[in-house]
Amino acid sequence: LFRSCGSYACLNAIDPIKEVMSTSAENTREKLGAALKDELRSTPITKVTVRRLTERAGVTRQAFYYHFPDVMSLGTWVFEREIVAHIMAHATYQEWSDGLCDLLVYMRQHHEQTYAVVSSLSRKEVEEFFYQAFREMMAAIITELEGEAPERTGDDGTTTPVFSPLSAQYRDFIIDHFTLSVVAHVLHWLNQDMRADPYILVENIEVIMRGSVLTALKRYSTTPPPPLH
Repeated sequence: LFRSCGSYACLNAIDPIKEVMSTSAENTREKLGAALKDELRSTPITKVTVRRLTERAGVTRQAFYYHFPDVMSLGTWVFEREIVAHIMAHATYQEWSDGLCDLLVYMRQHHEQTYAVVSSLSRKEVEEFFYQAFREMMAAIITELEGEAPERTGDDGTTTPVFSPLSAQYRDFIIDHFTLSVVAHVLHWLNQDMRADPYILVENIEVIMRGSVLTALKRYSTTPPPPLH
């Protein structure tokens, strides 16, 4: 088929079809996700059926099983999207703690779904999911701080940045350090059946971390430790 077209432009002509198919598939998943969230208002996730979801979403059973092998897989997909949305909605230096608080409140309000999803994954998968989600947030914060680096004024009136750009290795280590600090608190909170009040927990984390990221950037810029190998 591609050879008969005789041009690269002809190959590109197929792209809109793929785009429509991709959009249609995403719409189906969105409908199923919305249907599941509606069901969870009155039904535990372990009691939700494919039949009820497809009826609510207005799709066929075949469409459901094309995208998800079972209800729990759909629940995991919805859960992950909601988690990432809460985190990245506040991925700034000034607002990250608001995003973390919103996330913990969301999980507490969806206690049954949260633990059903977490229980369906291995400990490694749970840790890796939260690590990747929070790392994206922390990377955005570091990028923001690097772009708004404060300056100091010398005796001669010239200004220079408080810290200079870091190597990728040091930068990644700082991102990982603060990411893992937050992930550890979230996992511990989940292991403790969400006993701690989300607002108080996040306030305590925020007090410790306030200014710490900027301080780390400054220290690594001026007196870096030996590089990791």
